[in-house]
Parts: sequence; C-alpha cells; structure tokens
Amino acid sequence: MLAALSLVLTAGGMNGSFAAPMKRIRGWQWEHIWLAWSFLGMLVIPLVVAAATVPELKTVYSAAGPGVLIHTALDGMIWGLGTVLFGLGMNRVGLALGFAIIIGTSSSLGVLIPLVVLHREMLFTHVGEETLLGAGILLAGVAACARAGLLRDAGRMRSPGSTSLGAGIGICLLSGMGSSFMSLGVNEAVPIIQAAHDLGASRLLSPNAVWPILLAGGFAVNAAYCTALLIRHGNLANFRKSVFVNVGLVVTMAILWSGSNFVYSTGAYAMGSLGLVLGWPVFMGTIVLAANVWGIVTGEWCKPGRKAVIWMVLGCLLLVAGIGIVALAGNG
Repeated sequence: MLAALSLVLTAGGMNGSFAAPMKRIRGWQWEHIWLAWSFLGMLVIPLVVAAATVPELKTVYSAAGPGVLIHTALDGMIWGLGTVLFGLGMNRVGLALGFAIIIGTSSSLGVLIPLVVLHREMLFTHVGEETLLGAGILLAGVAACARAGLLRDAGRMRSPGSTSLGAGIGICLLSGMGSSFMSLGVNEAVPIIQAAHDLGASRLLSPNAVWPILLAGGFAVNAAYCTALLIRHGNLANFRKSVFVNVGLVVTMAILWSGSNFVYSTGAYAMGSLGLVLGWPVFMGTIVLAANVWGIVTGEWCKPGRKAVIWMVLGCLLLVAGIGIVALAGNG
C-alpha cells in the first residue's frame, strides 16, 4: 500500500510541475504551446508507452469491445474540453491559484461521480460517508483559494480591457468539472484493463492500455480549438520562432504530464478495488501542492498582501485535509 501511495504522490508532483516550462517559452502564443503539447502528451507518448508495455494492443481493444472504447473516448472528449479551459484559466488567474481551483473541483467531482455511478451501493456506508465529507472539505478549499485570488488581484493595477479575475475563476471551475471525467473514464475503462491483463500484460501495467483511447478523445477537442485559434489569428508561422528551445520545453511538459498519468494509474490500480476512485484526490491534492511551490518560485505570490496569503494557506490546508479524509476512507 505504501509503495502504491508513493507512486500516486510522485505522479502528482510530476503533473503539478508540467506547466512551469510554459513561462520560459518565447514567441509562441497559447495555441502554439497547447497544440504541440497535446499532440505529444495525448497522442504520441501514450501510444508509444502502451505499445511498449501492453502485448497485443490491437487485440486488447477488440476484446474490450467498441462500446467501451467509444464511451472511454467520449469521457476523454469531455475531459479535453476541461483541459482547453484549464489553459485559458491558468492564463487569467496564474499557476498557483488556477491549479488550486481546477484541481480542487476535479478532486471532489472525480471522487463523487465514479462513486455514485459505479459504486452506488457504498454511498451510505462508512467509506461513502467519509468520502462525501472529504469532498465537501475539498470544495471549501476551492472557495478559500478563490478568495485568496480575489484579494491578491484587488491590490494590482489591471490594464484596460483585461479579463476580470472573476471570469478566470469561472473558467477554472468549469475546467475542474470537465477534468473530473478523466477519473470517470479510467474507472469505466476497467474492461480494457482486464482485457490487457488477460492477454499477457502485467497487472500493474494493464491500465496503460486505457490512455491512448481516453486521451485521443481529449486531443480531438484540444486540436480543434487550437487549430481554430491559429486560423483566426493567422499566426501559424510563429511556430518557427525559437523553435529548438520551445520544442525542448514542450517536450519536457509532455513527458512530465503524460508520464504522470501512467505513474498514477499504476499506483492507484495497486491500491485495491477502490484505488482508482480514492487514489484520484490524493493525486489531485499533490498536484495542487506542487503547483503552489512553483507559484512561489516564479513570484506569483511575492507581494499579494497578508490576507491573500492567509486565505491561500487556508485553502491549501483544507485541500490537504480533504485529501487525507478520502485517503483514510480507502483504508476503512
């Protein structure tokens, strides 16, 4: 159990760090970065890793059946919409606050939706009650982090025509709702995992077969949106700017993010029958903490005011407390 939990924590640290290189990219707009990152992180890396670790990958998908594949891809598309909003929200509210709101919302819904849809019989048990309590505390943490952002923003001069922080927080909340469908998608893809195991994949590596299908749905949404922006802005040629440095940074982003998914699914699957449900908030909470470390390092909270810092610390503590309660529920 400890080794499995360590993998989930490691995955959260990787995921919480993946967006940091974005601040070093020069000459590319958001759509350039996001399209290149999603192509590598959602298509190339997942397919390469799955093909290398899951024998007879095509046969696995045939054995799982088209219904499961379509459902998993649709979950991925809804999650993909959340990732589009994720990038837009981060641009408006910053790395630390954006991660806190998005991940806090995704944590609570990512536990509740699979629990209600797939494990309804456990909803009013001791495990279910502790899970609901943890989810409520997670939402309180989201509210505290949002308050911190409002206080931070109040002391800053905003340029004419700039997007309000309130709109950014709204985008982040919608992103968190959509992002929770990754948890649902992984839980509903158990037939794919079982087929991979039956056809020779190890128990811990069998979940790798899910990611090419789930993330392909997400890539379709992200690619469509980014392509539309490139056409609208007429800035496709910007891909030639600082190409070697920028590509290196995007590759780093893709490896950290996509790698975190594989590490997470291996660790969560090893946690037991409810690992894919209860491992999710542990994963999400670690992402928040890692992102806040990067927010401090990059100066987002260098002069926000005492009240803003207090609310952000309170929000993070509530998120950690909610995660801890949900994790304890898994041991109950």
